[in-house]
Amino acid sequence: MKEKSKVLLVEDDLNIATGLRKVMQRDGHEVIVLGRGDEGLSTALKEAFDVVITDLKLPGLDGLQLVRELHRAQPKLPIVLITAHGTTETAIEATKWGAFDYILKP
Repeated sequence: MKEKSKVLLVEDDLNIATGLRKVMQRDGHEVIVLGRGDEGLSTALKEAFDVVITDLKLPGLDGLQLVRELHRAQPKLPIVLITAHGTTETAIEATKWGAFDYILKP
């Protein structure tokens, strides 16, 4: 039996957030969805999560800032940055600041 993970998904695009949440819930994971980076940071600092998945471009606090702040506070928390606006420079910066992975959206 698979272990259920608690996932924080920080994504401001409702269609993408809904799709990702459905897939992860179907696989048995608990998913909390937030649409702002500052809300994501606040929630991740108050609650325990197994992984954080965040968009790059967000209102309130962008994904790179979120990665940097979360990694500083919880260095072992895996953070995956997803974006449709990826560049090599952004990928390097994301991993430098603590992102576990960097994924381009289709």
